[in-house]
Amino acid sequence: MPSRSEFIRVANYVGGVLKTYVDRIPTSSASKDEAIKTLKDPDNTGIAVFLAMLRVIGSRYMAWEPESIWLELEGMGIDLSSENRDKAQAASTLVQAPHFYWDASVFENTVLAFSATPAIAEAIQEATPQELAWGVFEATLISANYAKKEFDFDREPTLYTALSLNRSGFVLAPELLVFAQEELDRFNRGGKDLKETVKSRWDKVDMGKLSDLELGESPEDIQVARLASVHLYLEKKLSQLEQEVRVLA
Repeated sequence: MPSRSEFIRVANYVGGVLKTYVDRIPTSSASKDEAIKTLKDPDNTGIAVFLAMLRVIGSRYMAWEPESIWLELEGMGIDLSSENRDKAQAASTLVQAPHFYWDASVFENTVLAFSATPAIAEAIQEATPQELAWGVFEATLISANYAKKEFDFDREPTLYTALSLNRSGFVLAPELLVFAQEELDRFNRGGKDLKETVKSRWDKVDMGKLSDLELGESPEDIQVARLASVHLYLEKKLSQLEQEVRVLA
């Protein structure tokens, strides 16, 4: 698991690149080639796809209709996957109209897009705690550093997150989802003692040895295991994000 300092280091680095793209997008042919490679890979992060879109088309893509964007890319020999289309649109929406912070439907679709999970408009798809944590991390970086705006989460996304955590059996919200802790507590009435015990144990965990943690079947161990699963997922995604952004920087 990345330590708090590692999260801050990568967030600052990626945030710096996003800020740079506001004023000066790289123009070398090499940077364009890397951007095209990024767009052709459906497994890349949302921020990497956003930066690649800015490099290949420019910020004007955010004012275009989706069909115009895809046609422009096809003219360059880029057949954008449905996963990367969702990421590009999610990032654009964050910059232009940040309903992510108050509309549960937009919140859900954005989180799913950044996790490369196809969204089904006619159905409610509940994002996992892992997807929620990563989606919030990417969205916050884009909002704060490219759009240069910061928001608090309103009631709908907060309730959505708390419900997802509750259904997944969490009593303590992962750090990136702490905005939902108060609502999660409402779902877990009577679980205050367990939450405090888990928090005390979690605070003492050596994050560098998280994957080697030996856990049993006690309620506390099960809770620690759930938190560990989220943080190990974030560790993998954080490393991926840094590598992809370095290529595009």
